[in-house]
Amino acid sequence: MKKDYYLYLVAITFGAAIWYFIAAASGRREAWDSGLYFTMGMPAVCLISFALGFFAPVRSWRWGIAPLFGQFIWMLLTQGVGNLLPLGIIVFAVLSVPSVLAALFGGFLGARKAQH
Repeated sequence: MKKDYYLYLVAITFGAAIWYFIAAASGRREAWDSGLYFTMGMPAVCLISFALGFFAPVRSWRWGIAPLFGQFIWMLLTQGVGNLLPLGIIVFAVLSVPSVLAALFGGFLGARKAQH
């Protein structure tokens, strides 16, 4: 169980770092306002979700949510709570679908490898 804390830290930090670097590189206040978010950021989130799902296949879906949770926290810390917060939560929930699927696939492969 202690390993999970480190994996959560990796996932959340990775997600926040993606948000920060894409926003900084594009000059946008919010990373998802840049095309880089969808061409580089989301594939990177899916990749880390897949890897974490592979190495920790139990309840692997959580590794797809954790990086986006990190992005959400980073956005709140840097942008503050705005009047569009409920919409932002909905968008993050929708954006988590590909990374959750990647984490589930990684978890499937990780569990299968552990059986052999």
